[in-house]
Amino acid sequence: MLGFDFPPAMPHDLLLMRTLLVPALFGLILLMIAIVTRSGKFARENPGAPINSAMREAMDMMVLPPDQEAIIGQLYPGAEITKSGLRYLVTQEGDGVTIPDRGQPVAIHYRGTFLDGTYLDDSFKRGDTYKFPAGKAQVVPGLDEAVLTMSKGEKRILIIPYWLGYGEKGVQGKIPKKTTLVFEVELVDVI
Repeated sequence: MLGFDFPPAMPHDLLLMRTLLVPALFGLILLMIAIVTRSGKFARENPGAPINSAMREAMDMMVLPPDQEAIIGQLYPGAEITKSGLRYLVTQEGDGVTIPDRGQPVAIHYRGTFLDGTYLDDSFKRGDTYKFPAGKAQVVPGLDEAVLTMSKGEKRILIIPYWLGYGEKGVQGKIPKKTTLVFEVELVDVI
């Protein structure tokens, strides 16, 4: 019609060069990223430290008030402390063999109180164990953490700080904000 192709046909050599050039450039960019990353040129000096101010604040907030710290030191001397801040005393050793895996159903007996000894809840009184899948956030984080390290038959006293319990807000009308809880727990069975 017009006597020429529109758009004009690309010469074969130019088409081949474009086909090879794009992946080659992409590969070069990835190679440079890998070299810079492996060299540590932009690595943080302390990778274990929080990366931003909000994380730093959150980590600093995970400290018990001095009055609670004093009560715990007086009532539960020698309590082990985990990295998360959970404290515990083993009052009876378990079989040492039957330890639940994450998601495995467990049956426990527990007695929960506030730090001052005020009653919260008690499965021993009810005569029925409480069953839940271990490590699946069906209970407060401190109890989940403890159960995953207990063996069948073991009994512990858990001192659960607010950040591993009911948090900064608590439970309206039942558990005040930033409340440390104490649980006597027995891992009755791993199902």
